[in-house]
Amino acid sequence: MVANLNGDPTPAEFEAFLAALNTFRPLPLNTTPERLLVKEMPALQDLLPQIHSLELQQQLYRGVYAIVKSKGIDTQEAQVLAELQKTFQLLPETTAALAKQPLVSTSSAPWMNSALSGMAALIGREGEVRRLIFDYALAAAIAGLIPLTGGGTLELKLLFVLCLILKMIWDIRRLWGQPRGQDFLAVVGQIFGFIGAVIAGLLAWATLIGLGVVVPYAGAFAKAAGFATVTWIVGQATNQFYTSQKRPDLTALKRTFPNLISSDQ
Repeated sequence: MVANLNGDPTPAEFEAFLAALNTFRPLPLNTTPERLLVKEMPALQDLLPQIHSLELQQQLYRGVYAIVKSKGIDTQEAQVLAELQKTFQLLPETTAALAKQPLVSTSSAPWMNSALSGMAALIGREGEVRRLIFDYALAAAIAGLIPLTGGGTLELKLLFVLCLILKMIWDIRRLWGQPRGQDFLAVVGQIFGFIGAVIAGLLAWATLIGLGVVVPYAGAFAKAAGFATVTWIVGQATNQFYTSQKRPDLTALKRTFPNLISSDQ
């Protein structure tokens, strides 16, 4: 109800809503985000008196505060917080302390088996992979910026970047649970992805070299640009490869999202 207070929840509100819901243990039977986001809910005044446990009252206040704070607390949401505080007879010191407690969801906590939770987990994992690729591309760029000169230094840098790329591919595969079942088109796409990454890296390198003719010191970033470009594109191609298997791989899904498909749900 609070997530729907000002219309459909924003992405930040929905993320806070899932995190808040995941703090309640145990949840009532058949409780899912889909059911709770139905807008035809009883009035808040009718629901709050049914909550007698002090622990549940504090959990509810902390969850509601996290949801409304995610995009800024307006007048209507402030009234809801005040009503919670009044109904539960929470001291100002208590509400201030609850507001400071973050909603931390540990990986061991079982998540609800629902379509919305699964999609949120999938989007979150995509973000993890994207940040991983960025980190490796940044490391490759730093390797290109190291001011080493002399015979063999370029070969050493290329070998180092190659090792980074191989480690990145391994990490992306692990994050997606080592899925199998990619079809022929996925394999071909991965091959062309590697070829395109090399070509794009050479173009980035050549562009900075050419730019260095008119812009001082631009050429010094040529290797960094080339290495980062190759690493980034290979990472994106690899991510696409491991998420394009022809059939769902249950073993990989269990490795990737063990909390969503645990046997005790």
